[in-house]
Amino acid sequence: MPGVWEAVAAAGSYIYSSFAAVAAGSTLTVGQMAVVSIAAVGVGAGVGALMAPELESKGANLEWTANPDAPMHFAFGRVGVAGNIVDHAVFGPNDMYAGFVCELGSAGPIKSFFNFRADDHFLAFGSNGECLGEPYVGDMWVFKTRGLQPDVALPLPTGLTSDAAFPGWDSTRKMSGTYGYQITMAENSKYSAYGRKVPQILNVIEGLYCYDPRQDDTYPGGEGDCRLDDPDTWVWSRNPIIHGLKWSLGLWEGPVGKGAPQVDYQVGGIGSTIDGIMVSTFVEAANISDANGWTGAAWPSTDDNKVEVLRAFLKAGGASYAEIGGKIACIHRAAPRAPVFTVTGRDTAGPIELDTTSSKLNRINTIRPRFWSENNDWQLTAVTEVTKSEWRLEDGQGVPATRTRGMDYDYCDEPKQCRELAALDIANSREPKRGKVPLRPYMNPEPGDCFYFDEEDFELADLKCIVLNIEDDTDNDTIVVSWETETDDKYEFAFSQDAGSPVTITPTPTNPRFVYGPVIGEWALAAETFVNDGVSVPALVFTGSCNSALAEGVIFEFRPLTDPPAPWASAGMDGTLVERKEVTGITSGTLYEGAVSYRRANNVSERLILGPVTAGEISTGARSPISRSVLYPMTSAETSITIETFSAYMNDGSIIAIPGGVISSLVGSTIYGVFWREDAGFEAEVYPALTHMTTGRWIFIGWQATSNGGGDYPTPATPPGGWGGSGSAPQLGEA
Repeated sequence: MPGVWEAVAAAGSYIYSSFAAVAAGSTLTVGQMAVVSIAAVGVGAGVGALMAPELESKGANLEWTANPDAPMHFAFGRVGVAGNIVDHAVFGPNDMYAGFVCELGSAGPIKSFFNFRADDHFLAFGSNGECLGEPYVGDMWVFKTRGLQPDVALPLPTGLTSDAAFPGWDSTRKMSGTYGYQITMAENSKYSAYGRKVPQILNVIEGLYCYDPRQDDTYPGGEGDCRLDDPDTWVWSRNPIIHGLKWSLGLWEGPVGKGAPQVDYQVGGIGSTIDGIMVSTFVEAANISDANGWTGAAWPSTDDNKVEVLRAFLKAGGASYAEIGGKIACIHRAAPRAPVFTVTGRDTAGPIELDTTSSKLNRINTIRPRFWSENNDWQLTAVTEVTKSEWRLEDGQGVPATRTRGMDYDYCDEPKQCRELAALDIANSREPKRGKVPLRPYMNPEPGDCFYFDEEDFELADLKCIVLNIEDDTDNDTIVVSWETETDDKYEFAFSQDAGSPVTITPTPTNPRFVYGPVIGEWALAAETFVNDGVSVPALVFTGSCNSALAEGVIFEFRPLTDPPAPWASAGMDGTLVERKEVTGITSGTLYEGAVSYRRANNVSERLILGPVTAGEISTGARSPISRSVLYPMTSAETSITIETFSAYMNDGSIIAIPGGVISSLVGSTIYGVFWREDAGFEAEVYPALTHMTTGRWIFIGWQATSNGGGDYPTPATPPGGWGGSGSAPQLGEA
């Protein structure tokens, strides 16, 4: 039947053309616990909860591919995929048969083939591979392999017309470790079997077996005969933390170990030894995940970053990646923790660094979550957003304000679990305080431990905190602990979430001149002090960049932080290339907020609100001449400095006549700054002369040292500018 499968090829030419490529190729005492408030201390777990793992494999592949360079995939939990074609042939009388061999993943075996679907038809097959259900009875044959190690070649159907058989396929074509299937399809001259197209195939499989230390009675607290070095004893699991443990150990293939780690060949995952993993942290997190009823499913590939895959597994189980003592570990934040130690002033080895800005700058109050949905063919599916009215009112200062972020929970396969994880991520990002504290080594904390600061009247007293990270400061014999407050109320809120409902995105008419506003992190606000000719002026400074392709202008606004809120004052609109905006004319010592919005035609986006920050103080300081009519107008004795009359040429172009004079009653062998003002005359102040330098509008004459009475002078420190950067000291031959 010439041309039969050419019609199929026309509907699925990508398969055939792709196949052609395959065929071809000191102690602090109580009350001395110091807190240093800083802008950021590098503590990011709360904020980091909002950072989704960066994965190449998003969802499952529902269409056949025929890529000889395709990455290896690995199935965890229950997943549905079409497969990658590794061999293909058209054969039989009049080319009536088309055969495809497809692989679904590696490092088998898997537990089972759960079901098989062609288009919308769920099908079963007999012992000869024959289809037992309509509409493909007599026209389709399928054989499957779970990817045993070792395995045999997939069989072929018998009894085809003229004993036709897939050419070149024999018992040597073994698929050890690879799970997949072979499908044969027959078309007739009327094209009635397949309607001139290849059906869309979907295999639902229950994926890889895992080592679970909780079921290993050789592991402390374990019960069962599961053994790391014997894959035949491994268990099938839907627990995402156990998936993460398997990924950490690596995916292996080979005839000796049959998938056991560190025996034959690693084909995927991280590949750590069991000694390189803090297994107890995975066990704890897995138990919490089971208690919460959380599951996971995934189909990662060798193209994915190995650590990002691990992060995605852990995120699905409410945990985060950590390193403890150089070992792979995880920290769960999916259930309340009991505090295990307290910190007093005697336990600290320095001031506590407290992050005072990142929470407000980075926090959100709403997440639009997506999960891996079996009901939607294992594609990332959006569900009802997660939010809390109290958060929106807080962020809007009494007026509801929504700060939203989309978040993918790639390896989460249940909607309720997805919304619970989203609620925890929002709550963790809104924890009120985080920072660092140096502790004495005897404290010996570990990431995930909770503790209290136990000091009466201390700002952080009675706040439960969680250890996020440990850094050994061997130079100072201390342990630097990164911490964040841990509020237990969030768990009640998180576990009150329901499954929500899938979100259907319906296109709606939009204003063609609409413009989205700046996102969190796009702009920042800081308080700076500008110094000009001895005068210090407070200013607000916006820094950032406009990343909107639609914006035509950037609007800057500011206001003092008051209750009720003050109206916004305009700081002007700049072009989209602006990266810095300075605002002066503000009140010193006052808290200010800033706002940035984008404009397109007559439309203005929502404001991105920044701050608050505290404006600096206005002050006037000393001015230095740029040159003098007398190069070195000062001489000195033991207790006096004499100044010669000269003219001072100032930066603004003015010329000031400086009269001669003598400053007496000074201390010998001392470096002084010499200053003059018309209403006060000459004064001297011991180096570095900060009072005269920063106040009073003095003219700075220069640095001068007095002698010790024997003609010797002290060696001066490197002076600031004023003598062309060189200062004046008679012992250096300048007078």
